[in-house]
Amino acid sequence: MNRAARSRAAWVAALAIGSTSWAGAFGLDELALEFAGVASSRATFEETKFVSTLNAPLTRRGTLTFQRPDRLEMRVEQPYPETIEIDGDTLTMQTTRGRSLVSLSSQPLLAAWVESLRATLAGDAASLSAHFTVTLSGSARRWTLGLTPLDPALRSIVRSIEITGDRAQIATYEIDELQGDRTVVVVTPVTASR
Repeated sequence: MNRAARSRAAWVAALAIGSTSWAGAFGLDELALEFAGVASSRATFEETKFVSTLNAPLTRRGTLTFQRPDRLEMRVEQPYPETIEIDGDTLTMQTTRGRSLVSLSSQPLLAAWVESLRATLAGDAASLSAHFTVTLSGSARRWTLGLTPLDPALRSIVRSIEITGDRAQIATYEIDELQGDRTVVVVTPVTASR
């Protein structure tokens, strides 16, 4: 093989190696595609809220259900029954004291927090990017999604949101607040349908 042929072969090999690593890169679009393929999912959760003014954390347990395109339901079973349903722009909360409705468009801080979870589950990268500075690290089998609020009002309360998972399954959802409070939600998948 002459020098020119070796040079071309080396260039082709370098291009092939570079293309392989580039094609294998895992980014926000790939994560969104993973979630976009899920029509519905159901999981159990354990939420632990660490409040800086309390001696012990607060814990709630229950189920989370997501139904494409934008329906999310959180049923708290312990320590007290409570249901939060989000369908489109409407948040409905049912407690032992009654039922209340909230329009998310009238509550921008609440809407951005809801979108952090709902947009992730829906595979809606554009919505995530509209509300947060988004970082993603890891691989499809073990990823970490970092969300920093863009809205100054939300940013004055929430330092960051971190979501971890495996493909189209969330494993943890953590909110770090500026005044020292932190919420950690551990999610265990029950079902998912494509």
